[in-house]
Amino acid sequence: MKNKYSLMFVSILSLGVLIGCVNKNEEKKQEKTYVLENCSIHHDDEFGGAYIDISIADFNNIGFSFGDSVSLSFNTNGKINEFKDIGYYSGYYVPAGQDLLVGYKGYDYIKYCINYGEDIYATNEFNLDTKVTITLFEASKYKDVEETLSISYSDKREEYTSDEEFANFREVNVGNIKPKTLYRGASPIDNSRKRAAIVDSLLEKNNIQYNVDLADKLENIYVQEKYVIGDYMKDLISNNKSIFLGMAAAYKADDFSMKMKKMFLSMLNNDGPFYVHCLEGKDRTGYVCMVIEALCGATYNELIDDYFVTYKNYYGIEKGSTKYEVIKELHIDEMIRYVFSFDKETNLLGAGYYSKARAYLENIGLTNTQIDLLQEKFSA
Repeated sequence: MKNKYSLMFVSILSLGVLIGCVNKNEEKKQEKTYVLENCSIHHDDEFGGAYIDISIADFNNIGFSFGDSVSLSFNTNGKINEFKDIGYYSGYYVPAGQDLLVGYKGYDYIKYCINYGEDIYATNEFNLDTKVTITLFEASKYKDVEETLSISYSDKREEYTSDEEFANFREVNVGNIKPKTLYRGASPIDNSRKRAAIVDSLLEKNNIQYNVDLADKLENIYVQEKYVIGDYMKDLISNNKSIFLGMAAAYKADDFSMKMKKMFLSMLNNDGPFYVHCLEGKDRTGYVCMVIEALCGATYNELIDDYFVTYKNYYGIEKGSTKYEVIKELHIDEMIRYVFSFDKETNLLGAGYYSKARAYLENIGLTNTQIDLLQEKFSA
């Protein structure tokens, strides 16, 4: 997988896309062996993976830097699991299915996980007695990746031009999707990024009739402090017009497929306009919307353009920029291949998305009749 990732970068360079300006005469980071020894871990119950019980700042103060390659050795009652040459990043800057160590802005801890993949904590049978030792494998090995893809966004409303941009809120209108039928964006109840109240007002403004919450579990929303439930969402919930799926971003897991089926069946049994969201309205939301968009005849360029609106809204990244080209190839193209099971040789521009969307829906358990009805519900 790492060779695959390297080849992806080489291909971009060969196309003349600039991947971070690195001065070849820059002195390499002084060779040292940085070590975090026998640190406790705990499970990320929402997304899967192992939180390492040390803050990002404290971990970096040891000497580790974003862009380093590290090795991790997990000891669970004498059973050793070793993972070598793992990229350490400030975001999820690896293709789907590849592991990484991440210190994401807003996290209390650093985390080891598989990007959009299986729960590495569960599959390796880690527990509260597991200890991890992290050592430097190669300093700055993935520095170019980190510097090129490192992005963050503000939670201050005044730094955005509109409520819609701030909330990443928009109507999905690609392919043959009916006008005012499908909307996507940030969470109307999880206020971690200070957007819940504004999203709630946008739901009312756009007459949303059914809320699809990919991220949260109903049993949590009244007991955890991060949740703020506005009047419009209260009405949707009390009228059974909101589904809470609690989906981790493990797209190939059976649990994810089961919840996707549950979601689509709930849409068949309710009327729109529909609002689909996770926390940010980016990746899990993007996954769901891609399937619906493809079922409604969206082209490759339409899939790309809709997905990329999030990067414009949150990060101000413009189409045609260096970051746009890199994100498109390394993230969005990879997501498209992942969703529709295209191999690396497939020309995405001319691929058959409609048939792949139907095949996906059939694989998660929908009948042909249900798929036809779903297409009829969303297509003009």
